[in-house]
Amino acid sequence: MRWLPGLLLLLSTAWAQAGGRLAIIIDDLGNSYPPAQAVLQLPTAVTVSILPRLAWSRRIADDARRQGRESMLHQPMDSLAHRALGPGGLSLDHTRVDLEAVLKANLASVPHVSGVNNHMGSLLTREGKNMRWFMHGLQQHGGLYFVDSRTNAASRAYRTAVDFGVPAASRDVFLDNERDPDIIRRQLYRAVRLARLKGAAIAIGHPYPETVQVLAKELPLLHRQGIELEPVSRIIDYQRSSRTWRASSSPLHKVAKNSKR
Repeated sequence: MRWLPGLLLLLSTAWAQAGGRLAIIIDDLGNSYPPAQAVLQLPTAVTVSILPRLAWSRRIADDARRQGRESMLHQPMDSLAHRALGPGGLSLDHTRVDLEAVLKANLASVPHVSGVNNHMGSLLTREGKNMRWFMHGLQQHGGLYFVDSRTNAASRAYRTAVDFGVPAASRDVFLDNERDPDIIRRQLYRAVRLARLKGAAIAIGHPYPETVQVLAKELPLLHRQGIELEPVSRIIDYQRSSRTWRASSSPLHKVAKNSKR
């Protein structure tokens, strides 16, 4: 068994060098400019998600575009706790016409976005009818993608987006449910491990000083570890191509299954 330590070292080295793609989204921008300025100092592959109709929403979106940085609309949605939605929020009380009108106005208030993710939404995202209305409305705005922030395990948002042909993904890790730099760092490397295992992963954080500090230090190190930091759209493209490849391989499995009849 003398060879065992060497094998373990080889396997751990191979694991450390295994590649993967990682997207980082920073939510909740728009209320204040200084936190956004700090976020905009992070690598431009970091995607920013901007709340609608706030004092700094448009300027932050413009700044992101000048940097060549991908941005998203951070769409407020009803939560189970019935927290205040703020401007442009979507609730169960909205009719289909109202919902689509609110979404259109929100997108106008945050220009240049490539996609949308939900802010809160633990209530609304589990409602199939409302999510169908939402995805139909999203279809009207020219190729935007959707990321399910997964604030509720019963969310139907991702599945509904896929059913409507909207490019979509789901959040894998929240970075900063606890604003402790050590915990944020552990969550970041949890996302890195998932990126290696799955090929790609998405992590969501917020413009807290602790989060920005950890990301500013750790993100430049990821490339040496075989992890490519990419905007959300590229993660979605990768995941869609991967699903297409698996689907194209599925007839082989069907033949094998049928042969057992």
